[in-house]
Amino acid sequence: MVIAILGTENSHADAFAELVRDDPDFAGMTIVGAYGYDESANQRLRDKGLVTRFAQTPHDFLGEVDGVLVTARHGDLHHEYALPYLKKGVAAFIDKPITVSPRLADELLDAAQSAGALVCGGSSLKFLRALDPLIAFMEGKRTLGGHVSAPINMVNDYAGFFFYAQHLVEMMFRVFGSDIHRVHASCPDERKNRVTVLFDYGDFDVTGHYYDGYEYTATVHTDKGSKHMGTYSIGDIYKQELMAFKTMVETRTQPHSFEELKKPGTLMHLIEASWKAGAMLPVNW
Repeated sequence: MVIAILGTENSHADAFAELVRDDPDFAGMTIVGAYGYDESANQRLRDKGLVTRFAQTPHDFLGEVDGVLVTARHGDLHHEYALPYLKKGVAAFIDKPITVSPRLADELLDAAQSAGALVCGGSSLKFLRALDPLIAFMEGKRTLGGHVSAPINMVNDYAGFFFYAQHLVEMMFRVFGSDIHRVHASCPDERKNRVTVLFDYGDFDVTGHYYDGYEYTATVHTDKGSKHMGTYSIGDIYKQELMAFKTMVETRTQPHSFEELKKPGTLMHLIEASWKAGAMLPVNW
């Protein structure tokens, strides 16, 4: 499988390239080159011996690759980078968020569907192994509520809230699912990286806490007790992401539908709209 990396400023680019070079599970993968607007990031990959060819435009690899890893930090670059490949049926991993703009997400994924191109991606935190014991604990029990917390970076050059917010959303989806009815959010001060969200699941509530720290946590409450996890370690989530992409290409089966890929972006926009309106908003998938 011949692939290219599009967007070198993200740590994903290094992680994926190191896995392709060093991990025998990806021995069948070859990175033909990369594109990145940040020359210092390109040089970092070059100095590590991870990538030797750097393109002038993100579309220079058309006709050469079986897949692309779109790892640009700003979500709305994902549309520009990925669209020509998807129109040609080339498989893509697209980092979080798929795009910042819902309209661009629709355009991108509609193009993929029309061309039969496979897409996966989103937040790597859905692969966090520390969530597994919580999910096992919930089996056979009635969920009464829960809590998820994750870091946020609100003031940045990568679309503010949308740069990091998807991590919490996909952790929550992994544990509690996505059948959310309503959302009520509060953001007292963006500069202090403080956002609190109430997610109404109908029969129970989950609180989401974005904060100015680093630990990832989750708690589940059931009719037969509660369980909590907290971790600073992300473990092997990058390998799991790349393995999901590899499996998707080899089996010609997407791990998530196009509609599921859009859900985190839809929810993040509702969270932002809720705190700006000071109101609880309905979720209509």
